[in-house]
Order: sequence, then C-alpha cells, then structure tokens
Amino acid sequence: MSAGADVVDELAQQVDDKRAGTMIGKGKLEQLCDRVAAVDADLVIFSVDLTGSQVRNLEDGVNVRVIDRTQLILDLFARRAVSAEGSAQVKLAQLSYLLPRLIGSSGHLSRLGGGIGTRGPGETQLETDRRNIRREISDLRRIVEAEGERRRENRRRRKRQGVYSIGLVGYTNAGKSTLLQKLAKRFGERESRGGNDRIFDTLDLTSRRITYEGRTWVVTDTVGFIRALPHHLVDAFRATLEEAVDADVLLHVVDAQDEDANAQMSTVYQVLDNELKSVAPVITVLNKKTDALLTVHGDPSAKRVVAGDVTDEETLFKIANAVDELLGARVHLRLRVPSERSDLIARAYRAGNVQNMTDEANSFHFDLQVDSRDAFLFLPFVETAYSAE
Repeated sequence: MSAGADVVDELAQQVDDKRAGTMIGKGKLEQLCDRVAAVDADLVIFSVDLTGSQVRNLEDGVNVRVIDRTQLILDLFARRAVSAEGSAQVKLAQLSYLLPRLIGSSGHLSRLGGGIGTRGPGETQLETDRRNIRREISDLRRIVEAEGERRRENRRRRKRQGVYSIGLVGYTNAGKSTLLQKLAKRFGERESRGGNDRIFDTLDLTSRRITYEGRTWVVTDTVGFIRALPHHLVDAFRATLEEAVDADVLLHVVDAQDEDANAQMSTVYQVLDNELKSVAPVITVLNKKTDALLTVHGDPSAKRVVAGDVTDEETLFKIANAVDELLGARVHLRLRVPSERSDLIARAYRAGNVQNMTDEANSFHFDLQVDSRDAFLFLPFVETAYSAE
C-alpha cells in the first residue's frame, strides 16, 4: 500500500443506511472484531468517511485504531509534501477536516492526527482549544492565499512575455509525471525528475520550460485526481490546482489500459468542471494505448485525442503537435534585418522559429515562423509574408 501499511485482510459490506452508531451493523461489527483478532491487525481502514462518534464506537468495538477514507488520503498527501507550501496546504486540509471531529468527540479524536503514518498536525496541537485551532486555520489560509497570488502574478508575467502555460491533469498514477519527464528530456532546457509509480507522487508543483517550433511553454504537473476528492483538499490545494488548470491548454493523461479508464476520465472532468471551473481546451492523451484498445475509450469532451505510450518519441511529437495546433495561428515571414539590429535577431529567435538565415550586404535575411500576435514586432523588416495558418 502507498501509505506504508501491509494489508492483511479485507471485509466488504453494502451499506445503504450508514447506521449512525458504527456505519456497519452489529453482526458485521462482531465479524470485524473476529477478523482483526485472527490476523492480529493493529489498524482498520474504512473506504468511506466516518463521523467522530462512529470512529470512537468502532475503536471501542475492535480495540484497534480506525481511520476513514479522507484521513487515509490526508496521510498520503502528508507523506508526499516536500515544500513549505505543500506542507501548509496539507496541514490546512487536515485541521479543517479534524476540527469538527474534535468538537464532536472532545479529546478522543485528538489522536487522529495523521492516519497510518502519524504525519498529522500532532497530538499536542489537537488538544489545544478550538479557538487556537481556528486561528491556525486562518493563518494557514492567509499563507496559502498569498502563495496563490504569487503564482497568479507569475502566470500574468509569463503571458506578457509570450510564454504559454500547459497544464497536466489526470487520475492519480495515470502517467502525468512520466509525460512531463519525457517532454522535458526531449524538448526542454533540462531534464525533469523521474516519475514514480506511487499515487499522489506529485503533491508539490513541478514545472518545466520547453520549446517547440519556436514557442516556449511552461508545462506544469500537479496532484492526481481521485473519485470523490475530499473537498477539504480541493479547497486547501485550490491555488496549486489553479496553476495547472488556468492554462492555455490542458493535457489530460489517461491510463488507457486501466479497466476503469472511462470512470476515471469522468472523475477528472467532474473536478475540472464543478470544483475548479476550468474552461481551458483539453487534449486527452490515452497513455499505453494499443491497437487492440483503439475502439474501447474515447473522450468527446476533448479538442484532440492522442493515443500512444508517453515514453515513445513518436507519441511525444504527436502530443507536441496537437498542443501547437491548439495554441493558434502562425505567420510565415521573410525578413531583411540590418546587421546592427542584433536585438531584433535575438527577439526573432525568442519569438519564433528562424530558418534559412544568410548574411548579405550588411543585412541578415531569414525566414521566421511566428505567432500572429507577435508578427507586428517585425513588420518594418518584412520582405514577404508567405502564408497564415
């Protein structure tokens, strides 16, 4: 298990009425007690959310620690946090989740700090009074919002500089980090850190600057989505998620060999549409897709669909071409620039794709493929405008 525990047994029950006392019935609770004793388990994890009183009643029944789905996810996030920003976001989500349970169950829930890894805010902190916890939540919100505003200003500055933002989204462990690594290695200025086969591996933002066909992109990876992503996490990580979804183009990475791929795609769109209100155009990347699977999955919400293993160079070029097409029209110019205008030559290399350069009669002659929005910079030096896409 990614959380660091060994699963020794499983027990399933269809729960319709979510019985107030323990979530499960008396008979099932007795069965759970017997299974816990038989395998000598020291932790029980429920795949649904529990109230504070339900956790207390269950722990009284099974005599071991009990955590629920959200607490497990919070622990996974806490294990992945590296930066101060990521840690602050996790702590904000943890305290927001635990505060009502502390209120509902008095001091008992003070030890629910960190799930499996005990990576939570800590026993002492949760035993402070509710006013201090609320004050800390308020302080953390200010820290997270300040970081969010810094990121928004960075995005505005990049737009002014003509740098495009490309966001990576997808269900957890679909291959986003691997795609970023491969894009950075093939087209980037430096290689990205390698992706790991662990859920929520990318908690802190990872961005890489790459250049393709004369355009500069900043490609940003962020945390993977899951079904019913806890709203505490969405709220706490909103500034981080905005960095990816407030993009010129989104790359939606799907593990096409996963039998639940369609449901996972639906989950991603629910978060994008309902929680984050994203309006960016989407290119869906059906990762690991084979010919035998070509008719299995589709994505009617995407502007483009690219199928192929993201570790293959051919697939990388397909993805890059799809992004380039969505970014808009280009103009092809033949320029004559005086030799003393080295500044304009440098600008041409930054703004577009320079080809066929020659030095004739104190002037540089070259072809430039450039975004239509940047063409005005070179109008005084245009000999011929070849075409517009």
